Amino acid sequence: MARRNFLVRLAYDGTDFLGWQRLPGAGRSVQGEVEAALSAALGGARIEIVGAGRTDAGVHAEGQAASFHAFTPLSCEEIVAALNAALPPDLECRGCVEVDARFHARLHAVSKTYRYRLLISKEADPSLRRTSLFVPEPLDLEAMRRAGAALLGERDFRALSNAKGEDTRRRLDEVRVESSAAPGASGGRFVDLVFVGPGFIYNQVRVMAALLLEAGKGVVGPERVPAILAGRDRAAAPGALGPFGLSLVEVRYERI
Repeated sequence: MARRNFLVRLAYDGTDFLGWQRLPGAGRSVQGEVEAALSAALGGARIEIVGAGRTDAGVHAEGQAASFHAFTPLSCEEIVAALNAALPPDLECRGCVEVDARFHARLHAVSKTYRYRLLISKEADPSLRRTSLFVPEPLDLEAMRRAGAALLGERDFRALSNAKGEDTRRRLDEVRVESSAAPGASGGRFVDLVFVGPGFIYNQVRVMAALLLEAGKGVVGPERVPAILAGRDRAAAPGALGPFGLSLVEVRYERI
């Protein structure tokens, strides 16, 4: 039987995970749960899966992508069914395709879309606390959009991340500030901060979201953003927002 390569799409509530990456003795991880479920689904063989992005503890996903090799006669549809039968309720496989033997979910990704969700309302909604940040005041969305526009392009994001290494240049292709009605009786609205790029460094999206939030509150003027970036001083930017409002929405590939 030939060794085959697969790409799966995953969704999960990250609240009770210590992140994507499996680390010995560190606790529950998305990678560890998926590998255990794949092993059960594919007859006990040890499977190692590679994620497109290593989401942090508490971060969610609607479209995480991951690849793995396996010796199996199962179709993609059968793999999805068997995998979901073995996965816990806070983790789901939403699709599977067979890919080229050399395909790698992280190395071949051309863009990743993250969304940070704010709940703008006079009252908090406990049912949304795991997936959004409650903000009890109106925001200047136009100021947030101008601040986001100043982040676009290839830039040094040292001031807007908690990365430890020297490689802090990244390209940001798109920033969107979107508003929509929130469900429930609070009468609030979601403000979604959407960031699209080939890749991000540690905490970059959560710090960029914090900067846009401060712009919306009038704390940081959009005109200050270029100077914050150029200064490369982490202390000049706000702290990262909590992980619970962040979700990996989509990972794109050229040929899939």
